[in-house]
Amino acid sequence: MVGARSDGIIILGVPRSGTTLLRRLLNWHPDVHCGGETFLLTSAARFLRSDRIVDGIDYGVIGGLRSAGIAPETLLGDLRGFVEGYFRQLAGAAGKRRWASKTAIDSFYVAEIEQLFAGHAQFVCIVRHGLDSVLSLKELCDANETYIRELHEYIVRYPSPFEAFARLWSGVTEALLDFAGRHAGSTIVLRYEDLVRQPDETLDRLTGFLELAPGQALLDALLQDAPSGLGDWKSYGKTGVDPDSIGRWHSLSPATLFRLAPIVNPVLQRAGYDAVDPGPAPDAGQAIRRYEKVMSVQALRSRSRQKERG
Repeated sequence: MVGARSDGIIILGVPRSGTTLLRRLLNWHPDVHCGGETFLLTSAARFLRSDRIVDGIDYGVIGGLRSAGIAPETLLGDLRGFVEGYFRQLAGAAGKRRWASKTAIDSFYVAEIEQLFAGHAQFVCIVRHGLDSVLSLKELCDANETYIRELHEYIVRYPSPFEAFARLWSGVTEALLDFAGRHAGSTIVLRYEDLVRQPDETLDRLTGFLELAPGQALLDALLQDAPSGLGDWKSYGKTGVDPDSIGRWHSLSPATLFRLAPIVNPVLQRAGYDAVDPGPAPDAGQAIRRYEKVMSVQALRSRSRQKERG
């Protein structure tokens, strides 16, 4: 049950799942301010993270302050007030009555955010097809020329980026669906594909859940929106809401699909998607022949360029 002062809206989703698009749409609502990424929730969640040592002792700030006589509820209330204070300040400066928060990596801290804001805010979880997310996460890291901390943890465990991102998507998405199940009264789950294919119906469902005025006009306003704050630059490259990026995963090689399908399929089906057909097991001989063919083409191109320069 959401508390009496539930003016907060928290967007959660795997990076590159449509969180920035959703942020921009909500920010255009006359009652909601949802600016660029602030990392306030992420930082508060990191502050709460702890380890367990002998006999289950909480080796972190909650356990440390509890042993000093400060109850966890006091700490959580103070930290929640700190975070909300900034969000309300930003919303007030924008002339809006409600605040919304979107920082894509918040979704890696669902347990801590649940401690802080379950019962004190409404949540919008957005889910995208796992293999489209895998491709987009790889693209994000290539563009940033780095793996941010939360993504790098998966790369360390799984040296293949595609497998790392498939496991990331599965783990984070499952955590979001579990969270939504525990807090069904204060959480709505949207699919990216529905948002871009049926935007009017999806926005009506969203604004109805949030008890906001209907949101069809948000689509027109989106076209006038200029980049602001930290967020996904690809969203601002769009001239409107379109489904062009849906189904890009079909370009993955058969060998990659064979490897990734078993990883993502259980969560895909739980989120309402069809399972991916892994296809037959890769033939090692065919793979070598394909590799040799690619090498030959690359060598011919290189020689051709050398002749042109000579």
